Amino acid sequence: MNFRMLIFSGVMTALAGAVLGIVVGHVSPMQSRRPVIFVVGSTLGFLIGTGYEAVQQYKDEEVDE
Repeated sequence: MNFRMLIFSGVMTALAGAVLGIVVGHVSPMQSRRPVIFVVGSTLGFLIGTGYEAVQQYKDEEVDE
C-alpha cells in the first residue's frame, strides 16, 4: 500500500472539504458555527479521501494477483 498517495489524497480532499465548509459557513446565518463547519468539512474530506484511495489501492492489488 502506498502511504504517500494515501495521505496526499486525504489532504487534497480535506482541502476541498475545507473550501466547501467555508462556503457553507459563509451562507449560514449562524456565525458561531462557522469554525465547526470548517473543521467538520475538512475532517470528513480527509476521511473520505483516504478511504477512497485505500479502496482503489486494494482493488489494484487484487487485480495484480
